[in-house]
Amino acid sequence: MGHNQSVILHCYATGAVSGTRDVGGLVGYHWSGEVIASFWDAETTGQVESRGGIGLTTAEMMTASTFLEAGWDFVGEDENGTEEIWWILEGEGYPRLWWEAAGAEY
Repeated sequence: MGHNQSVILHCYATGAVSGTRDVGGLVGYHWSGEVIASFWDAETTGQVESRGGIGLTTAEMMTASTFLEAGWDFVGEDENGTEEIWWILEGEGYPRLWWEAAGAEY
């Protein structure tokens, strides 16, 4: 069961999701709290519904503007903050934490 009782902020899900009860793309059962600026890949999770977050296509999940428009703080932009938390290889992968960029070309 995928239960939420807290705040989910700037998160995403891409792995296959299955089950018989309280199943969702990002959140299966939303008890309390909030889900803010978070997404799930409806294609790779196999889920069209979730109790929180926004379901997107794989292509949308691999597009920087999807996350930038939701306020995610990416390396090289200052509009959403200067902490440089995320980076993305546009069209080729999902967002990654800044430290995962070591040695990557982007």
